[in-house]
Amino acid sequence: MWRALFDNIYVEKRTLVDAETKRILDRAGCTGPVPIDHYKDVFDRKSPLGKTGRSLILAHNPGRHLYEGAPVCQSFGNEHFYYSPGVMNCIYDCEYCFLKGMYPGGDICIFTDIDETFSELDELEKVHPVYVCASYNTDLTALEDLTGYVEKWCRRALEHRDFSVEIRSKCSRTDIYSKLPVSDRAVFAFTISPDEIAGRFEKKTPGTDGRINALKAASDAGFPIRICFDPMIYVRNWREIYRVMFEKCASAVNPDKIRDISIGTFRISDQYLKKMRKKMPESEIAQYPYVSEAGYYQYPEKVRTSMEGFMREMILEKWPDVSIFDWR
Repeated sequence: MWRALFDNIYVEKRTLVDAETKRILDRAGCTGPVPIDHYKDVFDRKSPLGKTGRSLILAHNPGRHLYEGAPVCQSFGNEHFYYSPGVMNCIYDCEYCFLKGMYPGGDICIFTDIDETFSELDELEKVHPVYVCASYNTDLTALEDLTGYVEKWCRRALEHRDFSVEIRSKCSRTDIYSKLPVSDRAVFAFTISPDEIAGRFEKKTPGTDGRINALKAASDAGFPIRICFDPMIYVRNWREIYRVMFEKCASAVNPDKIRDISIGTFRISDQYLKKMRKKMPESEIAQYPYVSEAGYYQYPEKVRTSMEGFMREMILEKWPDVSIFDWR
């Protein structure tokens, strides 16, 4: 499966002997990767117009392994909030994703020196508790058969009292959760979108029902669950499609199993959006006339307050005791 997904598989020469590299290559069914000097030799190439394929790159992270969370991302009350770029880019193809403005192409780079990430965490934990978004730059759950990194993050959460992790996903897999180390410090967050939004703007992702089934599987396994109605995307019939989506969730999910809920309309760094507009001149989302505030593009206030308020009202009516966070 994995070998067919990628046009080529590249490996930095210095990582060829790593145990993690060998394990991932074996899972990918690759016996002859292309050796390269540095991951940027491939990753930083711009994809030719019309190119739909992608390559896989295995490398060492030459810089920091943990970064402080961005202002447009929610910390959920955690004072010391970080994200890990352990995998860069995603197998899904969401039209609004900030990764399209952050990276030049669609290639996926996996940093195989995850132990260095954990070493950085060891040092941070000596100073204060740490909350990490491990799937900020990718969908780790969708890549679990290839990397095994979800299992590693969950095990660390189980073994370290001053560490917690969020793993966010749109993946519909239901089979992995019963195999993972369970801890109340490993939170699985599911981005739930209306089928109409997934079909139009979230290419290669499963629809609403598939994501709800995955959410229930994680909850049944004992993991705390976060539901993310975020980002909400403005379309002409947004009220109806988000109402239908929420009613599906409300009828299928036990609110006692939900740790909290995130709501938010689409917003993005002005730098990323400018790049996306150049790359996607026909994109309905990239070309929308957003307003710029404090370096971020977002919907006009009337649009975003209407959408977020509508979602909040539905949640409070059905799940009045569940905590709600919004990105502001």
